[in-house]
Amino acid sequence: MSLDERAINTLNEYFPSIAQIALDHTYEVVTEETSFAEFMESLLNKINQYAAEHVATEVLGLSSRKIETINDGTGISVDDIQDLIDTAGDDDEDYDAY
Repeated sequence: MSLDERAINTLNEYFPSIAQIALDHTYEVVTEETSFAEFMESLLNKINQYAAEHVATEVLGLSSRKIETINDGTGISVDDIQDLIDTAGDDDEDYDAY
């Protein structure tokens, strides 16, 4: 099974939990001035972040410490995960490049 397939399958299995955690964390910071559009943008960003972190640990085997160092501490993104998946077969590349 390819890394893309493994990533998709793990999200299929854990998406309800990931989405609920993202919803809970997004809802915690809602104020009366938060618009629906702002809420949804923040929610989708958190879902993407948490999904990327989940794939990084469960499929790619990255440690939490390693994930925290990616992008100068701002976290790992879906694009980062795709880059790691795409380069996983290259002998010259490894996860330390991140």
